[in-house]
Amino acid sequence: MQVSTNRAHRCSWVLPATTLVAFGCAAADHPVVVVPIKLIGNFPVVNVQIDGSDVPLVFDSGNSASVALTQAVIDRVKAAPTGDSTWGMDAKGNVIVHPKYTLPRVQIGAAIFTDVVAELDVHDPSYQATQVGQQGFLGTSLLKRYKVVVDYPHQRMTLVPPDVATNKAFGCKGTVVPFSPQWHGEPAAEVDTDLGRLVVWWDTGSPTSALSQRFVQATGSHLSEGTLTSKRLSLGGTDFGPWQFVIADVSLPRGFDGFIGYNFFANHVVCMDFPGSRLLIHRSS
Repeated sequence: MQVSTNRAHRCSWVLPATTLVAFGCAAADHPVVVVPIKLIGNFPVVNVQIDGSDVPLVFDSGNSASVALTQAVIDRVKAAPTGDSTWGMDAKGNVIVHPKYTLPRVQIGAAIFTDVVAELDVHDPSYQATQVGQQGFLGTSLLKRYKVVVDYPHQRMTLVPPDVATNKAFGCKGTVVPFSPQWHGEPAAEVDTDLGRLVVWWDTGSPTSALSQRFVQATGSHLSEGTLTSKRLSLGGTDFGPWQFVIADVSLPRGFDGFIGYNFFANHVVCMDFPGSRLLIHRSS
């Protein structure tokens, strides 16, 4: 079961007990892959080649699947249905069924993946994704073998294999923040704020940083909507505060309190070191 939640787009998290993610096999290795990203409406759009067809996708680090494609793209690339589906739930509690398909070839920059299992990008009519010209979403599944350096200021994403010793030259440096172990290798981490310690997801698919209304109310705060500014945003011994969060009425899994979105990535370079289960963060120069 996947849980989708955010204020303006589809964003998926996989619950550990029922993980349903699709992994493709890299067909060619390259020391370092640099992929241009275009920032549109606070979303990073990556051009991905699928079976020779150019497809603009929002890179969504809150989505643990491989790729989610619109029906038009599924038809154009002649994706083969697997007969299986993924069950998901969006932030408003709507249950969504995502049919699965097999893609012979997916190319992200110079990185090539074959036999990729994708899903149909489906939304409940009451909770649609923000449209910025994308034809689906790129999740993290295909990128798990890399250190993924997300660099909004220079509009690029760099895929660094774990055995590349010079990764600091590619932006994988800075304050080290371990992934929260309960989220099994996804980019969620503990942070200290004025409201206490909480677990937040580093989510490129979110147009802002937000805390769940449930978490804010549980701290005894009288705020239930609007914004909240924390003087502290302490990560790995470094204070990145003050930081503003939107208070969002969303249904998040237990143990997950909010997410870090566009406003953080716009000012920091974030390396999602999936093999090392950690983040490395530094302020953009």
